[in-house]
Amino acid sequence: MKKSLAIAVCFLFFSIQSVPAISTFASTDAAGASGTITVNGVQEPLYPADKAGKTEAETTQAPKETLNQGSTVNRQAPNANSRQGISPYSQAPNNGTQQSVPPSFSRSAVPTIPIYRLYNGNTQEHFFTKNAYERDQLRLRNWGNYEGIAWYAPTSGDIVYRLYNPVYDDHLFTRNWNEVNYQIHHSAWQYEGVAFYSDVRNSIPVYRLYNPSLRTGSHHYTINPNEVAAITKRGWNYEGIAWYASSQGEQSNDDYNFLNVRNYNQYALGAPSGCEGASLLQALQYKGAVTNWNLTQFLNTIPKSPNSNPNNGFVGSPFVENSWTYSAIYPAPLTSWGQRYGNVQNISGSSVDSLLNEVKNNNPVVAWVTVNFQPIRWGQWSFGIAANNNHAVTLDGYNRSGNQVHVSDPISGSYWMSRTTFESIYNARKFAVVVR
Repeated sequence: MKKSLAIAVCFLFFSIQSVPAISTFASTDAAGASGTITVNGVQEPLYPADKAGKTEAETTQAPKETLNQGSTVNRQAPNANSRQGISPYSQAPNNGTQQSVPPSFSRSAVPTIPIYRLYNGNTQEHFFTKNAYERDQLRLRNWGNYEGIAWYAPTSGDIVYRLYNPVYDDHLFTRNWNEVNYQIHHSAWQYEGVAFYSDVRNSIPVYRLYNPSLRTGSHHYTINPNEVAAITKRGWNYEGIAWYASSQGEQSNDDYNFLNVRNYNQYALGAPSGCEGASLLQALQYKGAVTNWNLTQFLNTIPKSPNSNPNNGFVGSPFVENSWTYSAIYPAPLTSWGQRYGNVQNISGSSVDSLLNEVKNNNPVVAWVTVNFQPIRWGQWSFGIAANNNHAVTLDGYNRSGNQVHVSDPISGSYWMSRTTFESIYNARKFAVVVR
């Protein structure tokens, strides 16, 4: 009877924390295991209580990846050429089409269409197209990240031409027919026709820049003077005004967003059990709260559990680590603590898509995972079943074309990683807190 009651209590505990039902069984199938549990329909070993710490952090590696911003293969969309035009090209005469005039941001009153902008980080190309089908095909093929609407172009006006260079798998845009004629007769460029139109009222200038050190992606087009200023400092040459837009565009975070929250190292700062607090502070400070506090000051305000249950507050001390104390705090008390300083909400039970939607809206998320994203090890503790290798990180970015997410990890630093790996560890418990 007592054993049945214990199992029921464990089930209630996990249900409260938005975790699927977990059943326990007496078994010794795995080395060191005292039984098994079933999580999400999968049977897992159940170990004695043994809290992981610095030893595991130092003997395992976080699954860090470099940022993968798109494919390098040739991806021509059916009935439309797939990438942006920009490539090394001989400096043909432009007959004054690239001018230097100050920007003017008047709003359009003529019929317009959106010009979509995508970016491939591997080739450093920006691609522009008026064709939504072409845009969508490139996104489906993971060519790169969609960055939004670059500008709105008129449905008629001065022609902006599009050329393709199969040698560099690249495109070039220009409204100068002399430049078009020169390129197709003196190089490998091929004429593709009308890309879109330039506003004859000269409403909003689209600036053209050139980087002689790049083979692909060597030209860039933007209506943003701040972007012009930023990339000219990085070696780009300003070539003047290429053509004119009718109205400004709209940025999109659909495919990529990176908040770049601050990173605190819990071991270096003397808080070996302070991962949840560090992750929360990183998120709060990104939102402009408690920016003058250090990690120690913040952790000194953490609410403590009166009964060694992380559902009621922090167990033990964030400045102490040992294997017999479940030094942790769970989403509900962490949320109450965070609400003293900002708009903090418990969103446990959310899917990874829901977490990324928060990040899309520039809201960092504290997510409960495991030390260095190692396979979760379930342990039997006095308060119930819990992850022996519990850990928390701040989720602060995503890169859909590369199937990646970004975390600020209080143990292993800031890094990109596979979304699949993150999801497999996060989904075991689905503990999450957002700072809005």
